[in-house]
Amino acid sequence: MKKIQVAAVAVASAVTYSVTAQLMGTDLSFAVVFACSTAVFTAVLNAGLHLASALSTSSFRCPHCTFAVRVQHASAGETRRWQEITADHPRHLGDSRA
Repeated sequence: MKKIQVAAVAVASAVTYSVTAQLMGTDLSFAVVFACSTAVFTAVLNAGLHLASALSTSSFRCPHCTFAVRVQHASAGETRRWQEITADHPRHLGDSRA
């Protein structure tokens, strides 16, 4: 996970550098360029970290109710265990079997 975070920071820095270089060529004050550059860095970094989190997350839902589980960075065995728990948990809301 650490490598993905470093990659997200690197991509955000590269995009921010590009945008800042383009904005410096215009007749904008330093405060406006700084604010825009900070906003671009934050937005791109946030999107990259969200994507990294989404790629390492598995979600399981009960087919009979609203019970759901999200598992991050789990092994295959742990993922399978949560999948079975979700499919047959003891309290199905609105289910006649409970």
